[in-house]
Amino acid sequence: MSKRSQAKKARRRKRQAARGPRWEPGADNDLEIVDGELTSNGWEFDVEFSTDEMATWFYPPSGISSEDETVETVTRIWLTAEEEWHVILVGSGEDGVDFVFSADSLLDNLETIEGYRAGDPVPDFA
Repeated sequence: MSKRSQAKKARRRKRQAARGPRWEPGADNDLEIVDGELTSNGWEFDVEFSTDEMATWFYPPSGISSEDETVETVTRIWLTAEEEWHVILVGSGEDGVDFVFSADSLLDNLETIEGYRAGDPVPDFA
């Protein structure tokens, strides 16, 4: 196994350990399925902003620089304790739109979410 593969596996184990037992997937394993899809597409689990009530991922390729702390600098997905998947798009300010999805709908719209860049027209989600 290459050093790169080992490092990738170590990062994944670290993210999973940070989530710990507080995130228990339901019988249909939506969390595991979505997490696997997100991480395989380059999303990163955000240990800093995840809590007992919320797990969050961000998409580094969408990143922008901003001096304004009210502007979201990456596209972000989070899962609430109520099992709702939320998306806020890069470039959103205080009045940014919070899109809510089911796990299936999120995965159906993932390509559109990943393709969005700051300044693009807000996409229509299926």
